[in-house]
Amino acid sequence: MSAPALTLRPVRPADRDTLAHVAYETAYFGESAARFFPSRPLFAALWVAPYLTPDGGGLGFVAERGGEVVGYILGSVDPRRYSRALAAQGPGLLGRLVTGRLPGAVPSLRYLLRSAVYGVPHPPADLYPAHLHLNLLASARGLGAGGALLDAYLCELRARGVPGVQLSTTRRNAAAVHLYERRGFRVWAARRTALWTPWTGQAEEGVTLALDLTRGRA
Repeated sequence: MSAPALTLRPVRPADRDTLAHVAYETAYFGESAARFFPSRPLFAALWVAPYLTPDGGGLGFVAERGGEVVGYILGSVDPRRYSRALAAQGPGLLGRLVTGRLPGAVPSLRYLLRSAVYGVPHPPADLYPAHLHLNLLASARGLGAGGALLDAYLCELRARGVPGVQLSTTRRNAAAVHLYERRGFRVWAARRTALWTPWTGQAEEGVTLALDLTRGRA
């Protein structure tokens, strides 16, 4: 019997828990985020929830195999709407923190503080307003899911007239960087950063990639 084929569909708000699971299990260079970010609920609130709110300017697709979500691409087309949606998470998170209902939050702050200090610069938001996150479970790697999700996302951005898209990653994510570069992304900024040193034991090369979607547009 042949293996189930991959299918793509738009992200739905009801996907939140599933996307949070995929995100958490793959966020540390393809492995679990538990190594650097102990709080699952805080991780989901920061990197999944803002894209699924009506006001977040969110856009995304999931890849399914045999009825199981094995990967997704998720982002926003409007940085201001996304920032508001992210900020809206704050009061609820603070309330959960002070009442002890946000396990692992305090040690997770180490990554957030380091990210603020050691982040890589971003291109102008007016030229590259969209951004994205692409995550795949191990079972989906090597099946073309990443390329299919990225193509679907870029196609929708072009249909909406979005002028550009950006993302941040590291050279350690070599397969991902190669995928983006094959789709026309170019390195906008790159520098050695100590962000990941507590967990990888060394500085990593952080990169910001950007794609001008206006090229070739009539």
